[in-house]
Amino acid sequence: MAEIGPITLLMLQHHAVVNKFLSNFEKISEKDSWKMKDSFRIFKWNLEKHFFIEEANFFVVADKDNRTELSQLNNLLKDHKDLMIVLNNLNEDLDRGKKPVTGILKELLFAHERRETDSFYPMLDKRLSEKEKKEIIKKASDIILG
Repeated sequence: MAEIGPITLLMLQHHAVVNKFLSNFEKISEKDSWKMKDSFRIFKWNLEKHFFIEEANFFVVADKDNRTELSQLNNLLKDHKDLMIVLNNLNEDLDRGKKPVTGILKELLFAHERRETDSFYPMLDKRLSEKEKKEIIKKASDIILG
């Protein structure tokens, strides 16, 4: 197995945090409306921070002249948009007092994560200099998930 680069490793750790919050939400009973809404809010907030970290730090260093990287970047940005639409729909269910079904969200989220960690982030780990990686990892680490 190939060595995991520092960008990929950091983002795998971020995904684990976000997924933990989703799992925590799924364990809450629909009968506990306040706790359910609060848990979903925490999950959504952390996913939004994760998207911001990606878009403001990692996506901006994508090589727009490289067709493969540009194509992957566009797909990942579309994923973010699609995931936010699903999140907003789930939030509407919560506002109506109904516990949202997260199957579609999880399917989209995990497919998105695989695209990032199997291809996009390893590509950045390989192409960027150590100095560039350290700089963007430091900026990404300034925003705490959790």
